[in-house]
Amino acid sequence: MTHLVVKQRSLWHSWLGLAGMALFSLVLAWGIFEFGRYRGGHDALAAAAAISALQGQISGMEQQHSALREQSAILERSGQIERQAYKQLEGAVTGLQDEILELKAELAFYRGIVSPADANAGLNLQGFELSAGAQPRQYHFKVVLTQVLNNGTVVRGNMRLEVAGLLQGEQKSYTLEQLSDRKGKEGIAFRFKYFQIIDGDLMLPEGFEPSKVNLIVTPKSSTHKKLTQPFDWVVTEKN
Repeated sequence: MTHLVVKQRSLWHSWLGLAGMALFSLVLAWGIFEFGRYRGGHDALAAAAAISALQGQISGMEQQHSALREQSAILERSGQIERQAYKQLEGAVTGLQDEILELKAELAFYRGIVSPADANAGLNLQGFELSAGAQPRQYHFKVVLTQVLNNGTVVRGNMRLEVAGLLQGEQKSYTLEQLSDRKGKEGIAFRFKYFQIIDGDLMLPEGFEPSKVNLIVTPKSSTHKKLTQPFDWVVTEKN
């Protein structure tokens, strides 16, 4: 025969179990809270450290950028100075080249005077040159007279200049006195031992087309011959 036994637990034991479970839940919740707060604080510190590192990198890059800008400004200024210096040097070289050409021309001129290849002994017309003047129809002339094998004597005399051409289809000639302000003076006096350069300006009248320039050189001494030589009207360009 089977017997059923029923045991009753006391109310005290039931409340004790409930209290233990509640306490365990509180401890577990507190642990979870503290762990979360710890993790949050750790992440905040890590984030602050990362932000600080990034700020340091930004500051360094700004300083580097500022230094590069200063270096760029220095290089740009240096380049400007170099370009200015190069331009000045180029201008100086060009000036020296022009001066060398002028000196060579002068040297050739004086060599022609000292030892002319095609000049006769005595008074000679070494050269004639025309160039445009500052005003329309104004021209500048230059005549070079030389004396070869003169034994140190001085030659004196007078030079006349005439311009021949066409005026309204007819032959016409003008003296230097008619084409310049040398009123009342006939010709140009000269006096030299080795050479003399005679130059001046003349103004052509409107409608006159020049073709030749005639030079008449008349020495005072009978030991020198009178010179008459025509030159074509050729105007050289200015440098």
